Amino acid sequence: MQYSTMLKRAAHIAWYYRALWFFGFLLALFGGAGGGYGRGANWSLDRSDLYRPEWALGLVLLVGLAALLLALLAIVLTALSRGALIGMVQDIEEGQPTTMQNGWRIGLSHLVSMIGIDLLTGIPAAIVATLLLLLGASPLLLLLVSSGSAGRGEALAVLGIILAVLLELAVIVLLVVGGLVLSLVVELAYRRCVLAGEGAARAIAGGWKTLRANLGRIGGLWLILLLLDLLAGAVMLPGYLLLVGAAGGVGALVYRGLESPVPAVLVGLIIFVPGLLVLSLISGVYQAFRSAFWTLGYRELEPGSPPAA
Repeated sequence: MQYSTMLKRAAHIAWYYRALWFFGFLLALFGGAGGGYGRGANWSLDRSDLYRPEWALGLVLLVGLAALLLALLAIVLTALSRGALIGMVQDIEEGQPTTMQNGWRIGLSHLVSMIGIDLLTGIPAAIVATLLLLLGASPLLLLLVSSGSAGRGEALAVLGIILAVLLELAVIVLLVVGGLVLSLVVELAYRRCVLAGEGAARAIAGGWKTLRANLGRIGGLWLILLLLDLLAGAVMLPGYLLLVGAAGGVGALVYRGLESPVPAVLVGLIIFVPGLLVLSLISGVYQAFRSAFWTLGYRELEPGSPPAA
């Protein structure tokens, strides 16, 4: 596998085929959305609000509904953008026309299966991780036994804590390795879904089969992208920190001057939102490159992939 050639080709595709930027932008903006919403919703209740519980309850329900709708939108746009990027890169390599309209068509046609891949891998993984973490903490049950006697109880308590720490460390290592393997299977499954037209379950099974048959070459792809991800993160992090600092600092100054949270939040958002969009566009170009590199690698592993439908 010619990694250097693939890197140059992926960079060329990401830079010159700018229809990919839009979907890369959506992926950068919404792909890391889980858990990020709600941090900007700060509200200070005054004394009069305590006498209007129905108003406060309505506000909580409204904010919760908005967060739910935003999370669902993020899931849909993330899956659609991933599928669009994969299919558009395939069309470029096959000499097919590549437009934003084609990207929408490809993304929508595989939307259900792409979301299905995330659900079929994410939900079982979360359940297994939770059970393993609980299992690792099980030696702490010795603390209940140790409450009966003094000397023997203290020894059991210390033993339980030590065993729990060791088991949790082992579980964390296992989860990291398992998460890495699962992420590789999912990347391959995405491409089998879009390029081979497979359903979610079949694409996951095929991704696992492809990983086992090409572990060394896929490991090379992953290592290169890991280094590039670290480099990209180091480049982008100062921009995000500067943006948060500027929005928060100006908002704090407005709050000190007006002593009201609403204008402070609005001013902070006026600074933060445009800056976030600009940074997401820059990250989107990298996301387009990243997806192209994975797709080119998949084409090397599975030659003869048909044009995306």
